[in-house]
Amino acid sequence: MRQSHELDYMDVRAKKRGIVLLLISVFSLFSVNAAEQLTKEVSADLPHTLIRLPNVHPGRDSIYEYAKALLNEALLITQPQYGTFNIIVSGQESAQERQLRSLEHNLLDVTWSVTSIERERQFLPIRIPIMAGLFGKRALFIKEGDTRFEQVKTLEELKSFRAVLGYDWPDTKIFRANNLPVLETTYRASFRIVSEGFADIFPRSVMEIQEEFGDKTLTRGLAIDDNLIISYPSPIFFFVRSDNSALASRIAEGLLMMFESGKFQELLLSQDSFRQGMSMMEGRTELNIENPFLSEPSRIALEKFLPEFIATKTLEPSDASDSVAPVLTEKQ
Repeated sequence: MRQSHELDYMDVRAKKRGIVLLLISVFSLFSVNAAEQLTKEVSADLPHTLIRLPNVHPGRDSIYEYAKALLNEALLITQPQYGTFNIIVSGQESAQERQLRSLEHNLLDVTWSVTSIERERQFLPIRIPIMAGLFGKRALFIKEGDTRFEQVKTLEELKSFRAVLGYDWPDTKIFRANNLPVLETTYRASFRIVSEGFADIFPRSVMEIQEEFGDKTLTRGLAIDDNLIISYPSPIFFFVRSDNSALASRIAEGLLMMFESGKFQELLLSQDSFRQGMSMMEGRTELNIENPFLSEPSRIALEKFLPEFIATKTLEPSDASDSVAPVLTEKQ
């Protein structure tokens, strides 16, 4: 009987390993056996690696700190195989497209971004949705006192209003592909354009909108709509240069090890922005739109990982490492 149980367990792990290989765009395999044999010792023969990261727009500091902490843990847990590291943060703020250009020109080593087919052709994605898919759940900044959205219940009704979005954002193309009117501008100008009535909504992730709303230099004259969520599949991944498969492998291995132990989920659950984001979706009308710019491997990654994140959202942060890992082992 025990031998049968062990065979079942091994079969589950083998199936899971196969799914992992499908999800992660790296050229080396994730080895469960290697992970299980880790020690805290780091060989002096292994290299020391400098990891250059982008800076962040004010108003999204907690999201940035979470992503940086997650990356740091993934690098830390893989030191025995890959060596020590230092994280260096750029001294200059940069928009999303500039971060990706800096990555392309070897001025950065890692960034994170909403993914798209185009971006995955240019760069190497690590297909684990680090924000649990919540950047595809958009609450709306509206002009203070605007009550028109209380009556909106359908996508067709939403098409009567104009959104403002960034020049270089995949979201801009997604909205247009769904025949939603969009005015393109810069991140900072978007807030003012809505407050002055040149556009009706500025859609923001439920993970970031509360923190942005707290910055009154950005959101003066604005309110958060209480009625709608615009929803589409739009994961955020870590990205590295297309020729940096070694770093992609390291990050992927670290994140997967954290995911299987529950440390990934525990870190996410400890974020106020995640808990606030999950809470914001309750009681609002969710309008679903398509994302034709999402690759099939990324769609599969969302389908595999998001149920695990959703299953853990009601746990206390301290419970995650104990309660999630067995679920992950039993599934797949």
